[in-house]
Amino acid sequence: MKRRDVEIIQRDGRILVLLAREPLPLSLSQIAREGDYRMSCLCDRVGVSERHLRRVFEEGIGISPKEWLRQERMVAARKLLRHGSPIKEVAIDLGFSNAKVFSRDFVSFHGVRPTDFQRKESEHVLRAIMA
Repeated sequence: MKRRDVEIIQRDGRILVLLAREPLPLSLSQIAREGDYRMSCLCDRVGVSERHLRRVFEEGIGISPKEWLRQERMVAARKLLRHGSPIKEVAIDLGFSNAKVFSRDFVSFHGVRPTDFQRKESEHVLRAIMA
């Protein structure tokens, strides 16, 4: 694929990929979810090498695709935890090798353990119901 055939853009708060072979922009969030947040799957779907995807990403939105994938994964984790999914299940669903690795990454990203995050979210829901 030629360099000009791929472009990463932000539109309406979403990250999209424009491909010459596709009539409409594709949602990178959806592609990331479908590929279990793996760089290799993202590259395969977009049809470019990791190196080229990194260039296109940094030109388009100013961060690396790996950092963007990590952010997407952590947003998905937060949503799943907020809805009461067990931590082990969230870890597996998001492609982590185990719950410990997931917890470490969650703490690194959000600054709070997944169990503490879930507990605080449950308390917010209970307070809202009681009010």
